[in-house]
Amino acid sequence: MTVINMEKSIRVRVLGRDYALRVSDEDEAATREIAAYVDAKMRSFHRAFPDQPELTTAVVAALAIAEEYFQARDQRERQLGAMEGELLKMDARLQEALNGGSGGNS
Repeated sequence: MTVINMEKSIRVRVLGRDYALRVSDEDEAATREIAAYVDAKMRSFHRAFPDQPELTTAVVAALAIAEEYFQARDQRERQLGAMEGELLKMDARLQEALNGGSGGNS
């Protein structure tokens, strides 16, 4: 049975403006969540600096979101590196155990 990924049009609101987007059924919830997150970031900046133009608000929000992304990415890379190091240690211990535990003495 072939599953067809249907796209549909949805509306999201960011900083008081509606935007029409085309998304697949499976991406709708995530798209709405992302739009709400962007809206919250922009509103937060706009509340703190209400005299700034909308473009400045959008750019500052984009920079804040990008900073969060880069921090999360860097943390993930550090965690993966640490896990890889632990896996290498476990592999070495396993190999030692499989080889008789005494460095290969027979």
